[in-house]
Amino acid sequence: MNNDLQISDDFILPLFDELYEVKERDFSIEYHPLGLGRQKLLMLVSSDSHEYLNADELTLLQTIVDKGLRKQMDDAWVVNISKFPNASVEKIWDHFKPMQVIVWGCQNWINNQSYNTELHKQAYINGAELLQANALLSYITDPTGKAKLWAALQRMFFN
Repeated sequence: MNNDLQISDDFILPLFDELYEVKERDFSIEYHPLGLGRQKLLMLVSSDSHEYLNADELTLLQTIVDKGLRKQMDDAWVVNISKFPNASVEKIWDHFKPMQVIVWGCQNWINNQSYNTELHKQAYINGAELLQANALLSYITDPTGKAKLWAALQRMFFN
């Protein structure tokens, strides 16, 4: 193994045949997600005034997860990115290691990081399947958007 790491102390040098660099987890940010992430589904939301979401949005999200995705809330992590303004996609992905991600209404946040995602279209970012969606409450009053969301969720989770 060829590394740039070297032991300069001749006393302990014979004890090591090879050196390995170990990437440590960054504990400077603790996200405290809602849910346990049993199925490695990460849902990013944005709410300045609530810990996660207001009651109406949270109820709608639970309905989508339960009935639309046929999952439980503990199968997913819900993270409010408004609480972590310096968090990047890379830091969040490194922390959670998600398989699938739904971004609810955080288009500016993800696009500011040079990821150009399209609404209701799947993309792959750093090994995770991602779906960009509107903010949750917009689907209550937009039947066309709701139909597009359901079709996108079907493609992502059931095809």
